[in-house]
Amino acid sequence: MDRYRNENETDRLLYGWLWLAVFSLVFAGIFAFMVAMARTPVIEDFLPLGRDYIYVALVGHVDMAVVIWFLAFEGFLLTLTSTRNVGMTLWSASLGWISLAIAFAGMFLVGFSALFGMGKGIIVNYIPLLSAPTFYAGVLLFALGISLNLLNTFGTLIKAKLTGKTLPSVTFGMACAGIAVAAAFICFAIAGYSLSALHEPIWDYERFFWGGGHMLQFANTIAMATAWVYLARLLLSREPLSAGVSKLLFLIYILFILPAPFIYILQDINSPGYKAGFTALMQWGLGPSTAVFILATLGLALRNGKSWKDPAFSSLMLSMAIFVLGGIIALTIRGTNTKIPAHYHCVIGAVTIAFMGLFYEIIPAFKKALWSKKMASVQPWLYTLGIVLFAVGLFIAGEHGVARKTYGAAQNLNSMGKIIGMSIMGVGGLVAIAGGITFVLNALLTLLGRPGTALEKASTIGDWTESTSAR
Repeated sequence: MDRYRNENETDRLLYGWLWLAVFSLVFAGIFAFMVAMARTPVIEDFLPLGRDYIYVALVGHVDMAVVIWFLAFEGFLLTLTSTRNVGMTLWSASLGWISLAIAFAGMFLVGFSALFGMGKGIIVNYIPLLSAPTFYAGVLLFALGISLNLLNTFGTLIKAKLTGKTLPSVTFGMACAGIAVAAAFICFAIAGYSLSALHEPIWDYERFFWGGGHMLQFANTIAMATAWVYLARLLLSREPLSAGVSKLLFLIYILFILPAPFIYILQDINSPGYKAGFTALMQWGLGPSTAVFILATLGLALRNGKSWKDPAFSSLMLSMAIFVLGGIIALTIRGTNTKIPAHYHCVIGAVTIAFMGLFYEIIPAFKKALWSKKMASVQPWLYTLGIVLFAVGLFIAGEHGVARKTYGAAQNLNSMGKIIGMSIMGVGGLVAIAGGITFVLNALLTLLGRPGTALEKASTIGDWTESTSAR
């Protein structure tokens, strides 16, 4: 009876992490609409809000869509894979609820600050900021919530190992993602100490977030690869690789994460070598393992494929496809033009689609019926189309010299190529927003809606301590 009660509490906590993730996308969609309109020719001139708000909207969108959404869903996966997939209860249920509540408070403060334009936008890579105390408080609270959840997850995994449990590949993968998040926070702490020692009146936030931001990309990529493995298991009844090979690939990611804090010792934070060191870790560390996961998953899917109308299966395939597209675009980047955001929008879009697909497939295990299967079947295609158009538009604009991080008149759209590229980008942004809204609406109504009648998924996400190797 006690175990049943504990498992029920774990399920409620998992449900809470899903709510946090979906709420972050609600904010992200609001801010994305404003950003897309601000960068679309002609329409930008008719915005009802001052142009300065566009920078605020950009901060809100990036932080919600690329930082909070990813870390919230990863919080869900960390809790899920360390409990249900290992046959364990949480190390501390109380700590689990505290971490979730703090993360929720942080997310709302960030959204509130951006929605009402509190402070000036500070546009830097990875985690842009608003110069407002409420915004800073929100970021710190959210980071604290994620940190406490990491502590709880690692405590649960240590307890599992002490009781003789074998960690399945998805649990091992998310543990590696958790290590990447921890490394990011360590990098932020070291960077803050280094910048404070310089006694400069204004921090260089670009350098502050540079190292830790790269580590967060490792976390997101590892979590995406784990979601691919998870989806393959649920959809195709087997994993694309043996558990041993998958764990080895996850360890290869870790080999490029562990050196990160030492870069601060070897390189001054203001030196070119500091930025180049983290860039090299990401360039060489993300590709090899991810490529193997893609090839193996693609091969398994083509041999044992399901209907492309299945939203989880189409999400799996489309996620891998646009990740590859992002890699191809990266090979063409020269200089600092809009090819750079074309590349990373494909990559982060791939992570988002993988997480959305896993939501569709896993939600019946939480005794919820998907509100609209028709919406779900269309949504991955709609969102992917928007991301592809957005990236292609930015690619074309970059080919014609449009600089990144420019808005309004500063874009200098003085040629047909630039106008066409940015117009395609604007259309793609609207389509992607429509795809995002479709997911959010369906997800919210599902979480609020009727109990599911088909609960067969519950057993498939349960204890994976038995062999889950590819056969």
